[in-house]
Amino acid sequence: MPGPLNGVTVIEIAQEIQGPYAGLFLADMGADVIKIEMRDVGDLSRFLVVQLVAGAEAQNANFSPYFLAMNRGKRSLTLDLKTPEAKEILARLLDSADVLLSNYRPGVLDRLGFGYEALSKRNPRLIYALGSSWGPQGPWATRPSRDTLAQAAGGIMAKNGMPDDRPLPCGALVADHSGAFMLMSGILAALYAREKTGTGQKVDACIYGTVIAMQPMEINFTSVSGVETRKAGRGHQFLQGVWGSFPTKDGWLCLAGVDDKRWPDFCRVMGIEHVVSEPEYSDNVIRNFRGIKIERLLDEVFPTKTTDAWMEILTRVDILATPVQDYRDILNSEQALANGYLTEMEHPQIGTVRVAGTPITLSSTPLDTSNPPPELGQHSEEILLEAGYSWEDIARFRDKEAV
Repeated sequence: MPGPLNGVTVIEIAQEIQGPYAGLFLADMGADVIKIEMRDVGDLSRFLVVQLVAGAEAQNANFSPYFLAMNRGKRSLTLDLKTPEAKEILARLLDSADVLLSNYRPGVLDRLGFGYEALSKRNPRLIYALGSSWGPQGPWATRPSRDTLAQAAGGIMAKNGMPDDRPLPCGALVADHSGAFMLMSGILAALYAREKTGTGQKVDACIYGTVIAMQPMEINFTSVSGVETRKAGRGHQFLQGVWGSFPTKDGWLCLAGVDDKRWPDFCRVMGIEHVVSEPEYSDNVIRNFRGIKIERLLDEVFPTKTTDAWMEILTRVDILATPVQDYRDILNSEQALANGYLTEMEHPQIGTVRVAGTPITLSSTPLDTSNPPPELGQHSEEILLEAGYSWEDIARFRDKEAV
C-alpha cells in the first residue's frame, strides 16, 4: 500500500543530520526523496565509518552507520553545482518538485541561484524548507553551528549531569535529531496548507530553537519564578528522591515518581514498611521534590535484587519503573521490535542489519522502513531520464563533469 506522501517529490540538498534525517522520514512516508550529492565525495556522513570510533578490527569496519541512519529509502543523484549544466539539471528538477529540503548555511543556495524568491517565482507550489542553526532572524543567524553548540546555547548542557559536574552535553545528538523532526513537521504542515491555498511557502526549523522548545516547563518555571533551577543530577532539575536511576544487583533501574496512592504498596514490596508514615518519606512533595533521605535508603535496598526481579515486583503494584538499557539491550528489545522502532533491512554491502526504525504508526497508509540508503550516484541516470534528458544529454553531462 502506498505511503501517505506517495506522489510527493522532495529534492534534498543537505549534509550530515538535520536535513537528511528529516528527508529519511519523508521517504519512509512514501515521498520520492532525490538526494543531491557532491559529485566526487557525496554526503560527508559517508566517511564516518565504524573504524574511526571502534578501530580497524571492529565488525564492518569500513561501513558508515551514520550514512545508513540518515538516508534510508532515498535516491542519489550526483551533481557538481559549480557547473552550469548541473545547475540546469537542478532547476529542471525543482520546477516540478514539491519540496526543496536543505540545511546548508544561510546564503549558500542564494549564491548558487536557488534562493527562495527565485524558485518560488518559477514554481509557486514549491515548499522551500531549511534546517538552520540559529533561526532565520537575529544577530546569530549566519553563525555556523552543530548539535553540541545548540545544546550549550539552548540550556540543556547547563542542566545535564550531577551538581558538581561541568556543563555536559547529552550522550546523543538530541538537537540535530529533534531539529529534524521539527523540520519534517513544518514541511508536513506546509504541504497541508498548500492543499487549501495552492501555493507553497518557506519553512525554517532550527536546532537552537528546537532545544528551547524541548524545555518549555523548565524555562517557563524560571521566567515565572525568577529562580534558576539546579542540575538534573540522577533525576530531573525539579525532581529527585523517587525519580531517576538506582543501582541493582546486576544493572540499573529507573523510577519516575511514587505518588500517595502507590506509596504504601511501594514500601511493602521494597521491604521498607517502617518509613511508610514517616513525614520525611511519606510526604509526597518531600518524597518527589526534595527526597534525599529516600534516595539514600533506596540506594541500599535496590542492590539486593536483580533488575529483572525488581521489575517483576514493581510491575505487580503498578510502580512507574523501567530498566536502564544500553544499545545492545535496545537492539534486542521485544517492545521496540513489535512496534517497528527497530527494523531489519537487507543492505547490499553488509547483508541483514537491524536499524532504528520510525516512532510513527499509521493504520491505513503505513510507513516503509525496509529500503536501504543509496550508493553514491546510484540513481543518477534513472532520475535524469525521468526528467526528460536523453542518453546523449547524460553523456554530455558526464563529459562536462557535471554529473
